[in-house]
Amino acid sequence: MQPGVSSLDLSVGFQRSRTGRVISLTVAGFLLVVLCGCLGAILGQFVTMGRNAQLSAVLALASGALAALGTTLLVVRTARLGATLTGTRLTVTGLTSRTVDLRTATSVSLHATADSHTGVASDGSVVATGGSTRTPVLTVTGPEGTVRLRLRGAEGVLVPAGQMVALADALGWAHCPGAREAAGWLRAMAADPRTMLL
Repeated sequence: MQPGVSSLDLSVGFQRSRTGRVISLTVAGFLLVVLCGCLGAILGQFVTMGRNAQLSAVLALASGALAALGTTLLVVRTARLGATLTGTRLTVTGLTSRTVDLRTATSVSLHATADSHTGVASDGSVVATGGSTRTPVLTVTGPEGTVRLRLRGAEGVLVPAGQMVALADALGWAHCPGAREAAGWLRAMAADPRTMLL
């Protein structure tokens, strides 16, 4: 980071529940690895009718390894999920990090997506509850690639007004199509979140 350039962590990841989610996912992942390993061994015994212990061991290891990989990716994404605005450089982090400099952006857009609400039925199935939440998404394209920033945290809360204003200020350095309009929408939403009629 250059001297005199401020860095702002944007509230787009898990803020209050990050530690609990990581612990829960780790414990659930461990149990899933054990379960998948056992199921792989049982499947190997069933396929070979108990005559090939090596195949059972290979299936158990492969099943456990796949479960471990999936769990690890989910835990890493949960732990890293976030975004940072450093001067005019916007970085969005998940499994990987993507950075774009707003000064050299070639296009900017701000639109809203509808996230439908779901619940769990009495039989354990996931069902739509009928409601939806509009989430503004800032998309910036530059020489480095495209960065998409959801302006609603992973826990469902809109990014605070001060952070929206900081993004709008940083977009003031962008001289590309859509930058001025996006900055205007960000300021309007900072003043009144009900303005999100995009």
